[in-house]
Amino acid sequence: MVEATERLSLYRRFRPQRFGEVMGQDLIVATLRRAVAGGRLGHAYLLSGQRGVGKTSVARILARAVNCQAPEAGEPCNRCESCRRILAGRSLDVVEIDGASNRGVDQIRKLREEVAYVPAGSRYKVYIIDEVHMLTGEAFNALLKTLEEPPPHVLFIFATTEPHKVPATVVSRCQAFEFQPIADDAIAQVLHKVAEAESISLSPGAAELIARRSRGALRDALVVLDQLGHAGPVTEDAVVELLGLPPLSQVDGFLDALTGRDADTALAVVGDLATRGRDLALFLEETANRARDRIIAGEFTLIPIAQRLLELRGELGRAFSRRLHVEMTIVALCGPPRSPRPAASRTTARPAASAVGETATPAAPRGGDEPEARSGRTEETPRPRSEPWAKMLEAVFAERASVAAFLSPAEVTWADGLLTLRLPADCGYHYESLVDPKVRGYVEAMAHRFFSPLLAVQLAWAGGNHRPSLEEGARILAEALEGTIAREGNDGSR
Repeated sequence: MVEATERLSLYRRFRPQRFGEVMGQDLIVATLRRAVAGGRLGHAYLLSGQRGVGKTSVARILARAVNCQAPEAGEPCNRCESCRRILAGRSLDVVEIDGASNRGVDQIRKLREEVAYVPAGSRYKVYIIDEVHMLTGEAFNALLKTLEEPPPHVLFIFATTEPHKVPATVVSRCQAFEFQPIADDAIAQVLHKVAEAESISLSPGAAELIARRSRGALRDALVVLDQLGHAGPVTEDAVVELLGLPPLSQVDGFLDALTGRDADTALAVVGDLATRGRDLALFLEETANRARDRIIAGEFTLIPIAQRLLELRGELGRAFSRRLHVEMTIVALCGPPRSPRPAASRTTARPAASAVGETATPAAPRGGDEPEARSGRTEETPRPRSEPWAKMLEAVFAERASVAAFLSPAEVTWADGLLTLRLPADCGYHYESLVDPKVRGYVEAMAHRFFSPLLAVQLAWAGGNHRPSLEEGARILAEALEGTIAREGNDGSR
């Protein structure tokens, strides 16, 4: 018996046995404890939430609590004969059913016949149906009548990770509880307790990394600790290697390269990941999470980059080449990389720099020749941080921080009632975001509040009025990497 216990995985060995041991679901367990203590039980409960947050554990605790011969303030004693039988899996009155493998109407009809019989030796006959959303429509229909008028000695507990798939007619007959993802610090705290009990050397950084990667699922975190605990001390490097996570220094370097428009460094990071067979989707997730942390810390220039990374993560599922898709996005965000052939790079960049994408008609110069007028206007306000512009940015940031991040790199000119916001050539994504009609209207409304007199707002981009096409991006990337573009014919030939 001892030998069998030793073979249990950590998440089974340290499964909570009382309501008070359940982590991160305080309101739910408090409600259930009061219901048990006060004898105000419902006839059916629906427990929903992501995997590994305690749904099945709470269902089993509730099954013991309602049948406990000596409950303690709604808690099962885990010492009486009823509790011991349920803990050992020998109770005839607590039935666990896997909804995925018992999903048909025949199984539910059999269950309906069984509920008519009184419990063999307990107060309640408890049916725990896990992954209840997997039942067929006919099975749910067969269950409805029993749920509507159940025998007084029967208690149903349903658990599901996808509550939206449970018919509303079933949900309306249950008391529903939605389990929340467990906080990272709470998971890390449990990991340290388990590691201490199991004599596992666990570094604080490794615990935080495991907790963050488990995404609120305590069971997943314990599985990782169990896997690493057999190999010696659990360090950050060991966690990174096992889970395939990128080092924090690499993630920060990638973000710094994007904010600094350093396409070469960003492309080198992607190349290194691809060479080592790392998952680019996982890298983008970790980068977006890190960008979130840095944005909260005050690096608001990362907002548009983080938004684009999240979009890119969703696009990878449809991309025929993940690496190429990521590299094209880097070129679009950072502009052309510093090619090892500078002449070709300058030739490519010069026409783009001379083109200007405009969304309003500029005011005509007054008097003198045109070059002098343009020169005078540029010298008048070369990207000023004047009081109206600073106040406008501050107000925009308070209301819509992402729009403020888009506006921040702009060179501002205000003359003759015309406010011109000119974005550099490497800020194409900022420009595209600002010319969106809703965003554009918001910017104009804010400008009228802080600039007077103001006749019009002009948005311009030094990179042209279109995004680089896939062919253009591929050509730029091929030049930077000293490669060639292989074209595939309809017959698959190159």
